Amino acid sequence: MAVCMISYKVTAFGLSDVGRVRQNNEDVWAAIPELDFYVLADGMGGHQAGEIASHEAVKSLCQLAKKSWGASSHSFHDMRKILKHAIEHVNSRIYKMSRTQPGLKGMGTTLCCVLFHDKGVVYAHVGDSRIYRLRKHQLEQLTKDHSLYRELVDQGQLVEKQLPDFMYKNIITKAIGTEPHVEPSVHLTDIEDKDIYMMCTDGLSDLLTITEMQNILNQENSIEESGKELVATANARGGYDNVTVTIMQVTRINEQADLPRQ
Repeated sequence: MAVCMISYKVTAFGLSDVGRVRQNNEDVWAAIPELDFYVLADGMGGHQAGEIASHEAVKSLCQLAKKSWGASSHSFHDMRKILKHAIEHVNSRIYKMSRTQPGLKGMGTTLCCVLFHDKGVVYAHVGDSRIYRLRKHQLEQLTKDHSLYRELVDQGQLVEKQLPDFMYKNIITKAIGTEPHVEPSVHLTDIEDKDIYMMCTDGLSDLLTITEMQNILNQENSIEESGKELVATANARGGYDNVTVTIMQVTRINEQADLPRQ
């Protein structure tokens, strides 16, 4: 007897742009297509320290991904723990670099990542780089910024509409490498056909509203065209920061499997 089994494939596109003001790009993104794993980071620190922090964090996390779960399969819930521990290990590495190498003191980076598993999606972040999901034409922010502004909103001391006038809106409360230990936010979610996941740095999310991003992603364009339009729009509005976006599109695949008759 033949039955239809459902699996998914992921198509991805990423783009990083220095913007219109900065001299160097402290953003970085990476993909491991064979693991359906995608990472993005936004560095901070004087001179080239932020650039080093983001590149080293992404490189280290990708290395751990290939080593820790690339050679064997793990359950959906186990992957949450494995990814959490991997990010904690990356934090320790970046922190030690900042403490032992001249010129790197105080460096750090945001970090966010998405892993597509047979049973769903595992996503994680530290800092204010964001992960969104477009499902049935509605864009939702899945992550909650680790920032002073977000904490004050959650405590009821600020309201959302005060963001443009809030002097310290870019102060983050968690980052990779600034403290010996960090607690990443790691979550599980389901997966549906035609889902689009998007990671971006604040160079994009500070300049486009969620509605504007949603409208661009809902156009009849490829994810490459959408990604380029998102970056171009941010740059057209000043490009005050590096701008990086990674878009991942889910497509369902129906497979035939022959099962023995009972």
